[in-house]
Amino acid sequence: MRRPCNAFLAGSIASLALVAPAQPARIYHNEAAAGDVKRLDPLPRSAAEPFILGRRPFSPSSSWNMPIVAGATFVPVNWPASTGYNYGVNWETYSPAIQVASSSDELVSVSYPAGWGYRGGSINVRMPPEADAAAGTDGELLVIDGHTVHNFWQFKRLGPTAASARSYGAANVLLDTGWGSKLPFRSAGVVAAGSSQLAGLLVQAETDQGDIAHALQLCIDVALAKPGFTGEAINGDGKNPSGMLQEGERLAIPPQTPMPPHLSGLGRKVFRAYQTYGAFVIDVTHGVTSLRAQANAFDAATITALRADALKITPMLQRIH
Repeated sequence: MRRPCNAFLAGSIASLALVAPAQPARIYHNEAAAGDVKRLDPLPRSAAEPFILGRRPFSPSSSWNMPIVAGATFVPVNWPASTGYNYGVNWETYSPAIQVASSSDELVSVSYPAGWGYRGGSINVRMPPEADAAAGTDGELLVIDGHTVHNFWQFKRLGPTAASARSYGAANVLLDTGWGSKLPFRSAGVVAAGSSQLAGLLVQAETDQGDIAHALQLCIDVALAKPGFTGEAINGDGKNPSGMLQEGERLAIPPQTPMPPHLSGLGRKVFRAYQTYGAFVIDVTHGVTSLRAQANAFDAATITALRADALKITPMLQRIH
């Protein structure tokens, strides 16, 4: 069984042990430098070319990649008042590292139990030698091997060509929606809603290019999560009958809402993504409502600033009715 993402731990940010692998040059209509630049959609991709980290994942018609429809109705959410730490960003713990495999990498046999539509057993995945779980008891890892993004929960490296995981899910990073399948039941990743953990993740190779061109993923405080699920979620783990939101719900900041002053560069990109694409509730946590950012990227200063921004902008999200 998958566990929900855990609470954000306040305090100093530990340095990361993993280093993001060098990636090939990214190709866009407009190769934008980091900063307040609106990025155009990536060039069309063929099934023959590799997926390059920094491009928008999943099908263009996926709800993750579709803007909020014009004229959408917004319903305010009665978010708790900010305490200084109850809105944040999971980064160095309880958020996945990403590794992109090359054809020269060793095949690693990863054993995993049956569950979530998978028979269990083992799967052979190419991954670089430094690929390992992110910090924290969830131990998440995303490995993109060819056009498949493999999602592992409680991943443990056992040797150069062997590993284990407590849960597994996968999706085609070019063609699939990033959501799981309800019939037949099969998850695309290792989060409670059954979606891929790559969907809606903050990825530095992407945010360095300019604006974020998809919805973001949101883990809500378990106290806010009511039972059941909705939309394209295939599962939910909310338990509070008095909760406000279900997994699968789409939230957004209404388009006429002015941006708060003094946001960081990444905070401004998140705010614009919230207005244009919104966020999907895909998991629960304890004591905090959080975005997730790639564990083996970004830097402490960037995430510290974004956490301060989240205290301002996360409670601005409203339910799309």
